[in-house]
Amino acid sequence: MRRIHNDPAIIFQITTRSATRTPVVRRGILSIRSSAHKVNFYNYQISIVTDDPDDIRTLASERCEVVVVNKDFRTNAIKKGRALQYAVEHRRRAGTNTSKHWIFHMDDESYVTPQTILALLKFIREGKGVASEGPIFYPLKFESANRLTAIAESIRPFACYDCVSQMTHPPPLHMHGSNLLIRSDIEDDIEWNFGPTLAEDQMFGFKVYEKYGHGSMGWHGGILLEQPPLNLKDHFFQRRRWVLGTMQNLQKFPRWHRYKLMFKSITYFLGFASAAASAAFSVNNYLLPMLLSPSYYLNYNIAAWQTKLSTISFDTIAQSIASTSPVELSVAPIMLFTSLVWLASYQTGLFLNLRYSKIGWVKRLLFHMQALLLCPLIGLVETFPAFWATIEYLVKKKRTAEKMPVYDFYVVSK
Repeated sequence: MRRIHNDPAIIFQITTRSATRTPVVRRGILSIRSSAHKVNFYNYQISIVTDDPDDIRTLASERCEVVVVNKDFRTNAIKKGRALQYAVEHRRRAGTNTSKHWIFHMDDESYVTPQTILALLKFIREGKGVASEGPIFYPLKFESANRLTAIAESIRPFACYDCVSQMTHPPPLHMHGSNLLIRSDIEDDIEWNFGPTLAEDQMFGFKVYEKYGHGSMGWHGGILLEQPPLNLKDHFFQRRRWVLGTMQNLQKFPRWHRYKLMFKSITYFLGFASAAASAAFSVNNYLLPMLLSPSYYLNYNIAAWQTKLSTISFDTIAQSIASTSPVELSVAPIMLFTSLVWLASYQTGLFLNLRYSKIGWVKRLLFHMQALLLCPLIGLVETFPAFWATIEYLVKKKRTAEKMPVYDFYVVSK
């Protein structure tokens, strides 16, 4: 494919604590170069924003800019937001915060494909916004990660498409910090000085909408590949960070946006309560009887099902429906529908994650079976961090929560 001569300038920015201690950063750099070459796109720059001075030596042969965040740099932002603000001010000094430059934000483990670059170029040329996002899938190191955390990441590609409506009908309730394309002069104007928040990307998205309106945001559709948290601890602290960051941001939003975020947070919180109650019911009514007396339990249930199947008929079904209360008749279909959607969301997300992996179809089928069987446990793993973070925040209040150590400053990648 031949590129026309008026290609926009894109700066691929990878924000990391240390490329020296995080080797996957080099993988991301290589993916940019390889994908750009395949589509004949050369008007780009790779910028590594890091806290580690050793990265200058580590990446000396990678033909990329290494921006080391000065230890004496002072700003209202914390953690990753501080590094992002330093990068903005660095580009300001370099004279690249202009409407002709675009910044594509990536994390340590982000991996670019040719489709990513083509989608970015298409969005920029169409001029439909100054900030946009695309879907993120998680096939990298899938088999190296803890099985529960790898499968739990299946919900994210499915939920990612909810971002389409949020970005095309803003303001968004959340934003990805990676796979974010923003015009450089807009980022220079908005900046990342949002105070001590752990969800700087969420605040950034709202500020873009607040200042530039509905037409400022869009969906570029470029796929970015990443990896799931490699263990349960990383998974926990990642989800915990999302919830704490949202709570820290709440008071900074207008009332109508705050209520929508509160509703979303409450459903996340209650998700663990309902999952725990369901798990306790299942253990008490099914697992314990089967473990205590497996032969009696199996024989009893087989006999019970044989009796039910032998007596089933249209009349018995009609009588059962007639004897059921209207409330039960109304709630049961809703519960069945939501359960099916929940199961389907994991299967769909897992399919999208594995689609971009090199795993064979036999193993893929096995993973889908495991996802189906482990869904109740995964539901607990996925919602417990939100439950914990909400209690933690309410007990220690906002001032303490802002000072808590957070393991997920950038996704832990090894």
